[in-house]
Amino acid sequence: MSVFENRLLKIKDLEEREYQNRVSEVCLKQSTLAVLPTGLGKTIIALRVILKRIEIGKILFLAPTKPLAQQHANFFEKYLDMNIELFTGNIAPKERERLWENTDFIISTPQVVEKDIERGYTDLKDYSLVVFDEAHRAVGNYAYVKIGKFYKENAECFLTLGMTASPGSTKEHVVNICKNLGIKKIEKRSDTDEDVMPYIQKLETNWIKVEMTDVEKGVRRELKNALGIIGGELYKQGFLSNPRHVSTSSLLRIGKEVQVRLLQAKGSAKYPFYNAMTTQAIGMKIAHAIQTIESQGLEQFIHYAERIEKEAAKKGGSRANKQLVKKEFWKIALEVARNDKTEHPKLPKLLNLINMHINEGSKRIIVFTEIRHTATLIVEKLERVPNANSIRFVGQSSREGDKGLTQNEQKEILEKFRSGEYNVLVATSVGEEGLDIPSTDVVIFYEPVPSAIRLIQRRGRTGRDSSGIVYMFMTEDTRDEAAHWSSRSKEREMYRMLENINLDLDDEDIGRENSDTKQTKLQ
Repeated sequence: MSVFENRLLKIKDLEEREYQNRVSEVCLKQSTLAVLPTGLGKTIIALRVILKRIEIGKILFLAPTKPLAQQHANFFEKYLDMNIELFTGNIAPKERERLWENTDFIISTPQVVEKDIERGYTDLKDYSLVVFDEAHRAVGNYAYVKIGKFYKENAECFLTLGMTASPGSTKEHVVNICKNLGIKKIEKRSDTDEDVMPYIQKLETNWIKVEMTDVEKGVRRELKNALGIIGGELYKQGFLSNPRHVSTSSLLRIGKEVQVRLLQAKGSAKYPFYNAMTTQAIGMKIAHAIQTIESQGLEQFIHYAERIEKEAAKKGGSRANKQLVKKEFWKIALEVARNDKTEHPKLPKLLNLINMHINEGSKRIIVFTEIRHTATLIVEKLERVPNANSIRFVGQSSREGDKGLTQNEQKEILEKFRSGEYNVLVATSVGEEGLDIPSTDVVIFYEPVPSAIRLIQRRGRTGRDSSGIVYMFMTEDTRDEAAHWSSRSKEREMYRMLENINLDLDDEDIGRENSDTKQTKLQ
């Protein structure tokens, strides 16, 4: 194995990969969005760019979460012989003010940098490179957007590097990211590119289809009939053109429309819109209940319904909750569900699958699921599986009766997963990005996700250092199938769009960038 060398490298064991070299060369010529699947070494590409740009000026490397920022800091401190500081909220602001002045290479979460810019601690004037990890976040009010704009306006030698496994599936979204970060070029690689293929591990994908039980179908039918009635009410109120076509997307659209018209109305003219808001909210809850039954089962529907009951019993609880729990169809659906003791068909298949892989020698398995309570249920059921040492992995936010994990608890769990103390990690969406989760032998989707970004990120948790296997559980004739095909379609569309996209951006003098000046300084 040949390795690349540089005088600033403390350890010289990084493999010389031609595609990383080519991508980094492009990134040095102009501000670039590097799009590569997880596991292809985006951080090493950033390292190669940093080794050149540090000769010109300071470096700022941004990562969306503290654990991910810490992960990057560990990597760069291991390899680079230079002054590196990790900024998080744990460092006092006045200390950061001093470090901005005296540090060549800062790694930080974007929220800290945004605050320090507001305090006047830095103007980013002498920064020759800003790296935006997980650059697909650079939209809306996220801190990346403000930092990107500020850097463009102030930098003397402007260059940005955005890194992501999936920037989004629409041209408008990707162009918006690039504009926000001052990016002029998109450089992508996929598993099928000639210079990448020698480094790609085999990834096997399997789809496991299950059929709903008769009782689940019956409860779903009751709720669908009720949703049809809600559609009729919204039709009468003038918010739905076809009462037979009521869906989650149409309900979301109606919710936005009602809010706009409510703000415009005055006095007693507001009352019809208050009623419409309640009807729309009830419809959303029914639609969510249907989706929960389809992808998770009746036990999760019961858990959801009980949460609504608790909210309805509270003083000042929402009208929608109070009205829904009194409706006869809801009472009937809940009673039928409570009397049924059958597991959703995904559960026994999941347990058998995990048992098979553990017996075949799999050391690390991740199960992704959308709902926290499902993660809890899966961990409980895995007690039946010999040699399965599982742990639930969720986010930091706490909910009633469901305490989140602190960052230290998350870190401890991942360390134990890495060391083998746990061999099954049952994770919600927190496991998709922003955390240093080790590569696994098997990734299991308990339900498909409709997002290309989330599909790519979850799938990228396996097949890094050795071959991997992905399983997708899917309930037939449900929204599971729609979500699966949606994410697949968006992923294909993303790669087609990136192949043909033309960043038709303004040719303004971004950051007073001057290629001749940069070249002179590099020589």
